[in-house]
Amino acid sequence: MRRWTRINDRFLLVLGLLLVWGPPAGAQPEPRVEARVSADSVRIGERFTLTLVAAHAADRDVIFPRGDAGSVLFGDLRAIRRGAIRTRRLSGARRVDSVAYEVTTFALDSARVPVFPVRFASGGDTAVVGTSPRMLPVVSVVGPDAEALRTPAALASFPRPAWVWGLLGLLTAALLGGGAYGWWRWRTHDADAADDPDPEHAYEAASARLRRLERRHPSGREAVKAFYVDLTEALRVYLARRVGIEAPEQTTAEVMAALRRRPEVRAETTRRLRAVLEQADLVKFADAQPPPTESRSVLDDAQGVLEALEATRRRDEAQALDDASSSP
Repeated sequence: MRRWTRINDRFLLVLGLLLVWGPPAGAQPEPRVEARVSADSVRIGERFTLTLVAAHAADRDVIFPRGDAGSVLFGDLRAIRRGAIRTRRLSGARRVDSVAYEVTTFALDSARVPVFPVRFASGGDTAVVGTSPRMLPVVSVVGPDAEALRTPAALASFPRPAWVWGLLGLLTAALLGGGAYGWWRWRTHDADAADDPDPEHAYEAASARLRRLERRHPSGREAVKAFYVDLTEALRVYLARRVGIEAPEQTTAEVMAALRRRPEVRAETTRRLRAVLEQADLVKFADAQPPPTESRSVLDDAQGVLEALEATRRRDEAQALDDASSSP
């Protein structure tokens, strides 16, 4: 009995020392982020507050999403304005930063609060942590007497002459035949362009790959991940072949750093590309599941970035030709 008493006393002594001394030096908990909504449900067009809260080590700088990121980041929500960042220190080693967005939504029945990426920078290292998605009920503005509403009466039908039906049949057959031929030619051109490694045809190859993604409607974890892998690969291969940046082997941060060293690339283009790549990183590495409408919006932004980069490249090539022709 005395032996067990001594063991118990030693255990209590060790537990007390751990409580006094705390965790070992350098053992910092991982950063945590949370998205909070000011209401349990909202009406269509009603303004409410979305707050992002980040608890992290005091020596790290937190970077919250911009308020003008658009539907690529905010999904069903529409950001109106972003407030100032507020800081509260928990201790000498931990602090909590938060920022409030005034938002609204025009979604029906429910609005999806998507995954918001929050970046933590310390020295030359950057980590991205995403919030958990959630659904926000949207209350209908239709009154309780909506069941009394009635649809308009059906239009009266009038018989058509037989020759009208024959002409409609011929036109339909011609349209179907022309559409099938055009679709076949489009698919053939896309396949040829995507397989061409010539840097002069890099834009056509990337455009063909993005056009093929327009026919996909990603739903489910594997389908969404494959969609974003193909999307970012099209952009990264274009950057390698046409812009001269080894994007396929680089991280998103390295690609952004390389683009910032190119003064000919506009800052707006770089910002839009970063939003697309960071959204893809959340899907590929953080298991984010954006809805098909949000993925289509990201695809539209990727096409806009591709066109802006190609316009910049062609302008530089034209300037180089002018300089060469004017030199003796």
